[in-house]
Amino acid sequence: MTAEATKAQAARQDEARRIAALVGDDHRAAYDLLERQLAVLVLRTQVLLSLSGIVITVTGFSGRAIAASGTAARYSIVVGILIVLSAALTAIGGVLRLRWLSQILGDDVATTLERGLALRDLKSRWLAASMILFGVGFAAYCVAIAQLLMNPG
Repeated sequence: MTAEATKAQAARQDEARRIAALVGDDHRAAYDLLERQLAVLVLRTQVLLSLSGIVITVTGFSGRAIAASGTAARYSIVVGILIVLSAALTAIGGVLRLRWLSQILGDDVATTLERGLALRDLKSRWLAASMILFGVGFAAYCVAIAQLLMNPG
Protein backbone atom coordinates (compact mmCIF):
# COMPACT_ATOMS: atom_id res chain seq x y z
CA MET A 1 0.00 0.00 0.00
CA THR A 2 1.38 3.40 -0.96
CA ALA A 3 1.88 6.19 1.55
CA GLU A 4 -0.98 8.13 -0.03
CA ALA A 5 -3.33 5.15 0.20
CA THR A 6 -2.33 4.58 3.82
CA LYS A 7 -3.00 8.24 4.58
CA ALA A 8 -6.41 8.09 2.87
CA GLN A 9 -7.30 4.94 4.80
CA ALA A 10 -6.29 6.57 8.09
CA ALA A 11 -8.40 9.61 7.24
CA ARG A 12 -11.39 7.34 6.48
CA GLN A 13 -10.91 5.48 9.75
CA ASP A 14 -10.84 8.79 11.61
CA GLU A 15 -13.96 9.97 9.78
CA ALA A 16 -15.66 6.64 10.53
CA ARG A 17 -14.90 7.06 14.25
CA ARG A 18 -16.30 10.61 14.24
CA ILE A 19 -19.46 9.53 12.39
CA ALA A 20 -19.94 6.56 14.74
CA ALA A 21 -19.71 8.94 17.69
CA LEU A 22 -22.15 11.32 15.97
CA VAL A 23 -24.76 8.60 15.46
CA GLY A 24 -24.15 6.95 18.83
CA ASP A 25 -22.85 3.73 17.23
CA ASP A 26 -26.30 3.17 15.69
CA HIS A 27 -25.65 0.89 12.72
CA ARG A 28 -28.88 1.93 10.94
CA ALA A 29 -28.15 5.66 11.37
CA ALA A 30 -24.62 5.16 10.01
CA TYR A 31 -26.01 3.25 7.02
CA ASP A 32 -28.58 6.00 6.35
CA LEU A 33 -25.88 8.68 6.48
CA LEU A 34 -23.75 6.80 3.95
CA GLU A 35 -26.77 6.23 1.74
CA ARG A 36 -27.52 9.98 1.70
CA GLN A 37 -23.93 10.81 0.80
CA LEU A 38 -23.99 8.36 -2.10
CA ALA A 39 -27.31 9.84 -3.23
CA VAL A 40 -25.67 13.29 -3.42
CA LEU A 41 -23.04 11.85 -5.78
CA VAL A 42 -25.73 10.34 -7.97
CA LEU A 43 -27.65 13.62 -8.05
CA ARG A 44 -24.57 15.58 -9.09
CA THR A 45 -23.79 12.98 -11.72
CA GLN A 46 -27.30 13.35 -13.10
CA VAL A 47 -26.76 17.12 -13.37
CA LEU A 48 -23.53 16.54 -15.28
CA LEU A 49 -25.29 14.09 -17.61
CA SER A 50 -28.10 16.59 -18.18
CA LEU A 51 -25.59 19.27 -19.12
CA SER A 52 -23.88 16.80 -21.44
CA GLY A 53 -27.23 16.08 -23.06
CA ILE A 54 -27.77 19.79 -23.64
CA VAL A 55 -24.38 20.09 -25.32
CA ILE A 56 -25.17 17.13 -27.56
CA THR A 57 -28.61 18.52 -28.40
CA VAL A 58 -27.26 21.96 -29.28
CA THR A 59 -24.66 20.29 -31.46
CA GLY A 60 -27.42 18.46 -33.29
CA PHE A 61 -29.17 21.72 -34.06
CA SER A 62 -26.23 24.08 -34.56
CA GLY A 63 -23.18 21.89 -35.03
CA ARG A 64 -23.10 22.17 -38.80
CA ALA A 65 -23.29 25.99 -38.69
CA ILE A 66 -20.59 26.14 -36.03
CA ALA A 67 -18.32 23.75 -37.95
CA ALA A 68 -18.86 25.72 -41.18
CA SER A 69 -17.52 28.89 -39.57
CA GLY A 70 -13.91 27.75 -39.87
CA THR A 71 -11.28 25.11 -39.34
CA ALA A 72 -10.62 26.10 -35.72
CA ALA A 73 -14.34 25.95 -34.93
CA ARG A 74 -14.67 22.57 -36.64
CA TYR A 75 -11.82 21.05 -34.62
CA SER A 76 -12.95 22.74 -31.40
CA ILE A 77 -16.51 21.45 -31.65
CA VAL A 78 -15.39 17.92 -32.49
CA VAL A 79 -12.83 17.86 -29.66
CA GLY A 80 -15.32 19.46 -27.28
CA ILE A 81 -18.13 17.03 -28.01
CA LEU A 82 -15.81 14.01 -27.75
CA ILE A 83 -14.45 15.18 -24.40
CA VAL A 84 -17.97 15.89 -23.12
CA LEU A 85 -18.90 12.37 -24.21
CA SER A 86 -15.90 10.96 -22.32
CA ALA A 87 -16.99 12.94 -19.25
CA ALA A 88 -20.45 11.40 -19.46
CA LEU A 89 -19.03 7.90 -19.90
CA THR A 90 -16.65 8.41 -16.98
CA ALA A 91 -19.55 9.53 -14.78
CA ILE A 92 -21.73 6.62 -15.86
CA GLY A 93 -19.00 4.02 -15.43
CA GLY A 94 -17.50 5.42 -12.26
CA VAL A 95 -20.37 6.89 -10.28
CA LEU A 96 -23.54 5.28 -11.61
CA ARG A 97 -22.09 1.79 -11.77
CA LEU A 98 -24.31 -0.10 -9.38
CA ARG A 99 -22.88 -1.29 -6.10
CA TRP A 100 -25.43 -1.71 -3.35
CA LEU A 101 -24.45 -0.32 0.01
CA SER A 102 -25.98 -3.40 1.60
CA GLN A 103 -23.34 -5.51 -0.19
CA ILE A 104 -20.60 -3.96 1.90
CA LEU A 105 -22.24 -4.10 5.32
CA GLY A 106 -19.89 -5.05 8.09
CA ASP A 107 -20.61 -6.79 11.37
CA ASP A 108 -20.09 -3.54 13.22
CA VAL A 109 -20.61 0.18 12.66
CA ALA A 110 -16.91 0.94 12.13
CA THR A 111 -16.49 -1.66 9.39
CA THR A 112 -19.66 -0.57 7.60
CA LEU A 113 -18.59 3.06 7.79
CA GLU A 114 -15.05 2.40 6.56
CA ARG A 115 -16.28 0.34 3.61
CA GLY A 116 -19.02 2.83 2.78
CA LEU A 117 -16.65 5.79 3.01
CA ALA A 118 -14.18 3.98 0.74
CA LEU A 119 -16.97 3.51 -1.83
CA ARG A 120 -18.02 7.15 -1.47
CA ASP A 121 -14.45 8.35 -1.92
CA LEU A 122 -13.97 6.19 -5.01
CA LYS A 123 -17.17 7.46 -6.59
CA SER A 124 -16.19 11.03 -5.62
CA ARG A 125 -12.91 10.67 -7.50
CA TRP A 126 -14.76 9.40 -10.59
CA LEU A 127 -17.15 12.34 -10.39
CA ALA A 128 -14.27 14.79 -9.98
CA ALA A 129 -12.55 13.34 -13.05
CA SER A 130 -15.74 13.54 -15.09
CA MET A 131 -16.30 17.15 -14.02
CA ILE A 132 -12.79 18.10 -15.12
CA LEU A 133 -13.35 16.38 -18.45
CA PHE A 134 -16.69 18.13 -18.86
CA GLY A 135 -15.10 21.50 -18.10
CA VAL A 136 -12.37 20.97 -20.68
CA GLY A 137 -14.84 19.71 -23.28
CA PHE A 138 -17.27 22.53 -22.61
CA ALA A 139 -14.44 25.06 -22.92
CA ALA A 140 -13.49 23.65 -26.32
CA TYR A 141 -17.13 23.75 -27.30
CA CYS A 142 -17.38 27.41 -26.24
CA VAL A 143 -14.28 28.21 -28.32
CA ALA A 144 -16.13 26.75 -31.32
CA ILE A 145 -19.16 28.90 -30.61
CA ALA A 146 -16.94 31.97 -30.21
CA GLN A 147 -15.47 31.23 -33.64
CA LEU A 148 -18.98 31.19 -35.08
CA LEU A 149 -19.82 34.49 -33.44
CA MET A 150 -16.57 36.13 -34.59
CA ASN A 151 -16.96 34.91 -38.15
CA PRO A 152 -17.96 37.96 -40.20
CA GLY A 153 -19.55 35.81 -42.93
